[in-house]
Amino acid sequence: MSRLRPWQRMTLATVMVLVALLATSWLASRFLPPAWQQMVPTPLGYLAPISYLVTAACMALGGVIAGRRFLVVALGLTFALWIATFVLLANIALPAIDGGRPLLAIFRMNAASAVLSLAAAALGAHLGAQWQAQRTMRATA
Repeated sequence: MSRLRPWQRMTLATVMVLVALLATSWLASRFLPPAWQQMVPTPLGYLAPISYLVTAACMALGGVIAGRRFLVVALGLTFALWIATFVLLANIALPAIDGGRPLLAIFRMNAASAVLSLAAAALGAHLGAQWQAQRTMRATA
């Protein structure tokens, strides 16, 4: 993998992370006990702890493959997925709400979860990049 150019490593890491996110989300929904898949209601909205672990683990994979530069991609991917989620939920809620602002209500209920997802993505990418850097230093020493 060291023969790959930096842009190739970044592309590989991005594709691998997207595949890993889809695969682990599917596996979690199929094989984890229902109690572990529950959203946790809080005053800040509903939180999904398993989702944060999956996000951190998948972004760590990207950090291992692409290094510290993957942090920006990890945050961008997570942010883009949340924007898509907000738009989808708003389009579902739009016919049900007359004259209201569904996107604002949806954002209010999911903002904490989005922030925690972004934090999990950043932490995972950072830890993966750190592990990759340590591995590289040991290999050159």
